[in-house]
Amino acid sequence: MSQVTNLSNLTNPSKASTANAINDVDLDDFLKLMISELQNQDPLNPLENDQLLAQISQIREVGATEKLTSTLDAVLLGQNITSATSLIGAEIEAISDDNQRVSGLVNRITISNGQPKLHLEEGSKVAISDEPGDLESGQYSYRIVWENEDGILFGVETDAPVDVTEDEQSIQISNLPVTDRAKQVYRTKSGGNGPYYFVGSLADGKTSSYLDTTKDDALSGTTLTRTPQLIDQPNRSFEVSLNNVGEIRPPR
Repeated sequence: MSQVTNLSNLTNPSKASTANAINDVDLDDFLKLMISELQNQDPLNPLENDQLLAQISQIREVGATEKLTSTLDAVLLGQNITSATSLIGAEIEAISDDNQRVSGLVNRITISNGQPKLHLEEGSKVAISDEPGDLESGQYSYRIVWENEDGILFGVETDAPVDVTEDEQSIQISNLPVTDRAKQVYRTKSGGNGPYYFVGSLADGKTSSYLDTTKDDALSGTTLTRTPQLIDQPNRSFEVSLNNVGEIRPPR
């Protein structure tokens, strides 16, 4: 009966294929291989004691590595949960897991695939952005509108004009509702009153944000001539990973 290959050969660094294979061998695999080797060894040429001890040492190393990895994973998860929990009630700006720019208060956390997730439920918001833009100082009001399949125009609007105190700024619109069709963004000029001029559109109804950088002189001549049926600001739910949080404003 032929002798099963010594397990120590698996760790030979000169053999690339076995070096890669060892990464996939866990504690159970080592035990099965060793038992198989003992059962199938040549009784006339049994495994030497020093070889057996070397394999047992390898098994101990694998077991210790597994325990260490498991312990480190648990510590990391605990740390991330603590960090996430501390953000409950805080206002954050982030990129959601569905790749939307969001802003709002964290109201709860959940654990998904071993990772904490922040949850926000917010209505639409309009605020000055840190991104550069061409807006002049002044006040701006917004209406975001869309049609349903029957051609009825719906929309949301800002509760009050947004004050821009310096030139070359931009305004971020976030947490827009999900719609079946494209959304169009309209706004007043810097006076805060008058017609709503077309600024841009969101082709994907799921898109929740729009960054307005357009100065008054660059606006198109298209204005909003229909009066939309304004809807109550619906809360939209977002899920955010910790590493996608860009800005944090602690609870007051």
